[in-house]
Amino acid sequence: MIIEGGRERVRLMVSTVAHGRIYSRLIGVFVVLLAMCCGAAPVAAQGRVVTAAPAGEAGLQLDAATLSPVLPRSVGIVSGGELYTVQPGDTLLGVAARFDVDPASLAARNHLTDLDQITVGQSLRIDAPLAPAPVLPADGPLARIQFWPWPPVQGQTLVVWLQARAPVTTTLRLADHAYPAVVEGRHGWALIPIAPLAAPEPTPLTLTVGATSMVVAVPVQAGIFERNAIPASVSDPILSQANQVNAEAARLAALFAVDRPSGWTPRSRFSSPLAGDYPRTSPFGSRRTYGSGTAVSTHSGEDFSAPAGTPVLAPAAGLVVLAESLFVRGNAVLIDHGHGVFTGYWHLSALNVKVGDRVAPGQVLGQVGSTGLSTGAHLHWEMRVNGAAVDPMQWLAP
Repeated sequence: MIIEGGRERVRLMVSTVAHGRIYSRLIGVFVVLLAMCCGAAPVAAQGRVVTAAPAGEAGLQLDAATLSPVLPRSVGIVSGGELYTVQPGDTLLGVAARFDVDPASLAARNHLTDLDQITVGQSLRIDAPLAPAPVLPADGPLARIQFWPWPPVQGQTLVVWLQARAPVTTTLRLADHAYPAVVEGRHGWALIPIAPLAAPEPTPLTLTVGATSMVVAVPVQAGIFERNAIPASVSDPILSQANQVNAEAARLAALFAVDRPSGWTPRSRFSSPLAGDYPRTSPFGSRRTYGSGTAVSTHSGEDFSAPAGTPVLAPAAGLVVLAESLFVRGNAVLIDHGHGVFTGYWHLSALNVKVGDRVAPGQVLGQVGSTGLSTGAHLHWEMRVNGAAVDPMQWLAP
């Protein structure tokens, strides 16, 4: 789950909106344990978990959310929903139960940074309940499915963890796009990029396990993104050189299409590509228009403002598959982390690696600069999953 500007507590503490509120952590813990014991599909830090009935194999598998439950992007308010006015004695948990919605989703929907803080007279936007969790038959091929984050936000990477009863071939398809599953024995996972401009609506995800198929409605949520109008003085050098721009994009797309086996898994995390706290000047997913045009595109990476010459560091181990000067991106480095996961570093003033180098976390890749089509020194950090640009900040270590 995503809660704007703060941590997701996932403790479901009961708070009383009255004089002298009382916090009851024990009740919240009991509710979570009861839900898990009864075979429910909890929506918490570990995303949505679906187990077969009976419960399947004991124990929760370690997942990405356990290592990094905090996501940096806030959820947008989409149209629709019912307004509820908080009454004396209400709690967020109580309101969520009354309307049959998930408490963490309710908090995210209303930009609440603290699950304990709702006030009398406050208006809460109530969405329709989440679609029911899929049912896994007790004699079916799957014992457990886990989705994280849930619900996913535009631009995030949806992780699907699978636990089968026996080794079996698995494929996944979100709408019209197929995505590979990495399977080892009875366990597997897949990375599904949610496009930054994906419609914020339920989208069908088809899982085919052996001879069995099932469809899960993925409730894609709208994110909150900046909107920027790029002036013609900046956009014209790009738009007037369409052939070079398109050729560069096609070359990178061919590199992004490579799926190389590696040790990277959704449990892996990135460190920051810059040592120090630098302003993020143009966030991933920012909506952009160019010149007098009305077409909307999105910023494919995260921009950090840093002085020219600042070392750029490898955030994780990988293989350098590009290190050269490009027309749009200037001096560029591209790292293949394996299984369709790539990170790119654009507009560098100098390159410290070459194609074929295997880099370790923290190794210097180059220095911040303003090469290519750039108006000032900065680092553009980009992440691609199965060819699609996704939010790299989701994968930063806590």
